Amino acid sequence: MKRRNARSRYVIVWLAVTLSAGLVGWLLRGPVGTALAGWDAAHVCARLGLLCFLLVGILLAGGAVWWAVAHHLRRGVKYALRHWQLCRGIKRALMEAGYGIPVVEQYYRLPSVKIHFSDKGLTCGLVKIQNHIKSDTSLSTVNLSSALGVYLVDAQYISDDNNYYCYEISDSRIDRQLCFDSYAALADYAHKHTDKYGLYTLFMDGRNEGIKIRSMLLVGITGSGKSYALMGLIAQLLDWPVPPVMYYADPKGSDIAVLGGTLAPERTADDIDGIIDLLRAFYGSMMERKAEMRDRLNGKLGADFTDFRLPAYIFLFDEFAAFQASIAKDKKRRDEVEELLRNVILMGRQLGFFVWIAMQKSDSSDIPTAIRDNLPLKICLGNAPSTTLITIFGRSSDLPSRHWGKGQGLVYCDGITAAPRPVSFPALNFDIFAELTKPKQDSQSEGVNRAEREENGTPVM
Repeated sequence: MKRRNARSRYVIVWLAVTLSAGLVGWLLRGPVGTALAGWDAAHVCARLGLLCFLLVGILLAGGAVWWAVAHHLRRGVKYALRHWQLCRGIKRALMEAGYGIPVVEQYYRLPSVKIHFSDKGLTCGLVKIQNHIKSDTSLSTVNLSSALGVYLVDAQYISDDNNYYCYEISDSRIDRQLCFDSYAALADYAHKHTDKYGLYTLFMDGRNEGIKIRSMLLVGITGSGKSYALMGLIAQLLDWPVPPVMYYADPKGSDIAVLGGTLAPERTADDIDGIIDLLRAFYGSMMERKAEMRDRLNGKLGADFTDFRLPAYIFLFDEFAAFQASIAKDKKRRDEVEELLRNVILMGRQLGFFVWIAMQKSDSSDIPTAIRDNLPLKICLGNAPSTTLITIFGRSSDLPSRHWGKGQGLVYCDGITAAPRPVSFPALNFDIFAELTKPKQDSQSEGVNRAEREENGTPVM
């Protein structure tokens, strides 16, 4: 037996009454009125027929008003039609999937569906499906994308009051990835972005923008675009009106070490001892600012370094897993590093000190759980296994499942995204590394620790 929405009964009754009234009105003013021509009853039939036509008009007008209100016609015809189309598709899918509470026979009462588009182009929005004790567990794992036509679910979560399951949707035909053909174009966009959102904000794509600087975990396997994502973020930082103070740590001595050795050789390290010394110096600078801001923050509840236009300090730690493996057997140094990083992450937000950790996977053996769980901005690029997604985001079952290209993946940011959602870092159609190193390209580009070891006659590994 085919399942039907309980509301369809009212629609059927409405249609039956409308058609019946129209038919009776036509008969009374047509064939019946003609047959009774010259009789007093003919006038009565004509008036009754007119009343029937009036009833039809009222029913049609009432139906049109209900449709306009239910689908928000006041926001435009396009909005109303798209809203109706999505509601219809979602309810049909819910019915076919077995959701709903039995009413009579094959009729079922479906949960309420609310849809709100957040932009005029109808490219993204929020779908809310009413929660019910009968469907609570199953709605938490439902894949709604198949019922949305051209839209895809970017994130799903339950509302704060537990009354609705929320699904962030976006038009799959819209490519939100930004594309820059030159460093000048990237710098120009970065300037406009900070003018719009504030001096200490970053962007990633057309949707994930206006993100205030904070500590970050960036995970991505080889070929996922992790290095280019870092380079793009560093380029934004260098074009800030108040440029940050960058520290570069790269135990493998690869791109970040070379970049840091060019831009700030005195704040770059690529060996274990040098990185630990650099981290101590970074922590010392944070303590100095803490003492400096103690008087400034007095009486200013909620103020932070941005209110005083102070530069941010960022410790960029690339290939953290390699560093962690190198100190794994040295408990004293391992505990010291963990304590320094944890203190910076917990204390640094207000002072303007942040840690950016980049690595290929984020298991507890690669990064301490206490550090990983306290990083407010988490990004996973590429097609990571479910175990990696669980360690980063705490879950994997309800995350958007797609084939991610280079520079694409998921992002979660405390206070901005309610759940992990897709992100696409800019496509850089130029040599970003050459552009970043061009101003200071010289013999120091090997990194400060590397240069010091060469001068001392120590071979470089």
